[in-house]
Amino acid sequence: MDIKNLIDKNLIMLDLELKSKKDVIESLVNLLEENKILTSKKGFLQDIFQREAVSPTGLEEGLAIPHAKSEFVKTAKIAVVRLKNPIDDWESVDENNKVSLIFLLAIPSKDKGDMHIEILKNLTISFMKEGFIESLQKALTKEEFIELLSPKGITPKKSEKKIEMQSSKKIVAVTSCPAGIAHTYMAAEGLMKAGKELGVKISVEKQGALGTEDQLKEKEIEDADVVILAVNRNIEMDRFVGKKLYQVKANEAIKDGKKLILDALDNATVFGAKGSKVGNGKITLGKSESKAVGHIMAGLSYMVPMVIASGIILSIANIFAFQKNELGQIVNWGFDRSTNFGFLMAKMFEIGQIGFKLMIPLFAGFIANSMAGRPAIAAAMIGAYIANDATYLGTQTGGGFISAILVAFLSGYLVNLLKKIKWPKVIQPLLGIMILPLISVFLITMIVTFMIGKPIANLMDTLYTTLTFLNDNYTGMPILIGAIIGAMIGFDFGGPVNKTALIFGAAVFTDTVAKYGIQGANFVPGTAAQAAISVAPLGIWLSSRLFKSKFTKQEHISAASAFGMGIVGVTEGAIPFVASNPLQMITASVIGGAVAGGLAGATGCKFYGGIGSPIGTFIGYIEQPVPFITWIGCTLAGIITTALIIGFWREKIVEESETLEEVLA
Repeated sequence: MDIKNLIDKNLIMLDLELKSKKDVIESLVNLLEENKILTSKKGFLQDIFQREAVSPTGLEEGLAIPHAKSEFVKTAKIAVVRLKNPIDDWESVDENNKVSLIFLLAIPSKDKGDMHIEILKNLTISFMKEGFIESLQKALTKEEFIELLSPKGITPKKSEKKIEMQSSKKIVAVTSCPAGIAHTYMAAEGLMKAGKELGVKISVEKQGALGTEDQLKEKEIEDADVVILAVNRNIEMDRFVGKKLYQVKANEAIKDGKKLILDALDNATVFGAKGSKVGNGKITLGKSESKAVGHIMAGLSYMVPMVIASGIILSIANIFAFQKNELGQIVNWGFDRSTNFGFLMAKMFEIGQIGFKLMIPLFAGFIANSMAGRPAIAAAMIGAYIANDATYLGTQTGGGFISAILVAFLSGYLVNLLKKIKWPKVIQPLLGIMILPLISVFLITMIVTFMIGKPIANLMDTLYTTLTFLNDNYTGMPILIGAIIGAMIGFDFGGPVNKTALIFGAAVFTDTVAKYGIQGANFVPGTAAQAAISVAPLGIWLSSRLFKSKFTKQEHISAASAFGMGIVGVTEGAIPFVASNPLQMITASVIGGAVAGGLAGATGCKFYGGIGSPIGTFIGYIEQPVPFITWIGCTLAGIITTALIIGFWREKIVEESETLEEVLA
């Protein structure tokens, strides 16, 4: 589409002095009315301002493109104004944008649904030409201004690379921008068009205002030669671990999609190193292939910072809640609010409790976000909140993590189902911010209130009462539970079994805090999981030092890397060793993890937050019988067990000792 055909000199105003966005839009609409483009100035103004309320129309480099499809527009036209003094407060994708060049798009409702996107795309491509905006700012006449918008002034730079592609190449891509509208879809179109011209098979996922559209399938990601992220905001990247990945701004895909694809194929690098398979391929290391587990872990990743922050604040305050008599004996628990310090600690304790109350709705909200995007967050968070509010439900306790997971998945599936409906075009701009959240919140809260809320809450009350009874009355129960959780952590190094143990530990801890308060919380599963999480990588490193002759030069280098990951509580540092010796490594890791987890349960350690490794005793807060020492002893016992099993199992490797000493130096 030739933009020049949509603008004439009667629709251009150069070097005006206007002080606000409202003044600019009203001036441009007046110009359209004077040129008989509108049937109702008032009606079109209302449509423009309604569109402005949806998302920013300011872009960058001084540009803004307000637009609307309206029944009050006779024919598609663009009105333009260039300002003498820029406007600083025009809502823009670039928050530092000072708007001085405004193109107002007037599109009839009867025209094709994507006409305004096509116009936006052509305008944006024009703007990206080097020196183009500067030329428009310096144009002396309206005729010169219009001529610059012609196709002759928009010739893109030729790619310096010769385009020689094989049709067998497969690419997947994600496009996204903060507003989730123009740049998101234009970048996707640019990549699709470039892929077609190059003979490359490409699938593009758009993360826009309506959430995720054309979501990439696991098979597509697995088969892809490279992943392109053309994004102007942070997105979840866990599913791309182990793939060759190339990330740029969305503008790069709009400006030159061909060059971007060629650059990606040449320069993409592997993102992470998870996902390796061992043995017969039935054990996946470092990640879970289950979509459900992936969504749950996405929710946990957002919840963890709140857990740690709230846990540490609450645990620090808890230290000062124990009241002692003259002999130093603890005689009471509570805060002396009559003193300034006691009042402060009491408030800190309450803040920690608020954090624990909010973490479950937060967890549910981001599971739903992982499934269906932003429109699903409201239903999941509100639904999970009331499902955990015993007063609202009229029960002894809330539904805990189980109810949060169920509510989150119901919300995600419901919103994805609602997205498939062919909604009238007039309300499509409101789907993501009003229609879908409103419908989903109403339906999910009704389901929780009248169907699933009470049964799940009563079930969880019975479950945690039983678990607490067993812990309190059977001495061996914490040891057994801790050993099982520790063994699960060591089984697949960040895979589904490992994640299940982490999720279970987090669920028991947060749910029992909500039910019994911090004094009655069940710390055993969560503490055991953290005690075991660094055993495998640190056990490998220790074994490489104790049994130097049984490791190759490359393995010694990898062991040093494993130490760096293990010391900060990252299990995946062990994966390179497991891939080559699965039976040996899994056996050693499972036994070592069970030892660490079992000892943590036996000694009564309580992990509030921090790092799951020996240094966690200094970084974070762990309540333990002997400060600092007990935690170090539990984790070291597991690490040494793993190291010895690996060392005695492996065969001696013949290599030049001098070279080996250089590696170890």
